Amino acid sequence: MNPYRESRMRATRSANLIAQLLPLLAFPIRAMAQTTGGTGAAAPPTSSAPGGTIAGMEVALLLALLLAIVVGIKLYDLKRQREAEVLSLQSLVSDALLLEPSLAGLPIAAFASGSLWRRSAVVAVTGPVPAPEVRDAVMRLVERELSRRQPGARAEDRIVVDPLMGKHVP
Repeated sequence: MNPYRESRMRATRSANLIAQLLPLLAFPIRAMAQTTGGTGAAAPPTSSAPGGTIAGMEVALLLALLLAIVVGIKLYDLKRQREAEVLSLQSLVSDALLLEPSLAGLPIAAFASGSLWRRSAVVAVTGPVPAPEVRDAVMRLVERELSRRQPGARAEDRIVVDPLMGKHVP
């Protein structure tokens, strides 16, 4: 397809979209019919639904729609910020586990999750370890890092003690 045709198709799509949105911008205007000469002092016609209330309702509807859009954008931004905080916390704990020499070579992973409404995050630590002492050392390290970075966060222990870990069976 040639570029000229693509640009015309894009312009047509844009024009169709704008044409569909134009009725939202239209406000009814109160109009009076013109009369031919004659009596001169004719009373203006009265209507049961004046145009001012209809226009006011449309303005209120547009303001409510705008408010809903703003609230949606704010909630999306809050969700994105919380996800970034949780990912930062997860990477901090994972880095601490990787940098600890006594835990080198153990398949331990940290998974963080958080809520949109609460500031506290939960870090689940999973993986097998060879002894309960190693499990306690891992949890102490994770809790120390959490208290240093985000005091409201809590650690969840999902570590499994596997005494056969590290022993090779011939």
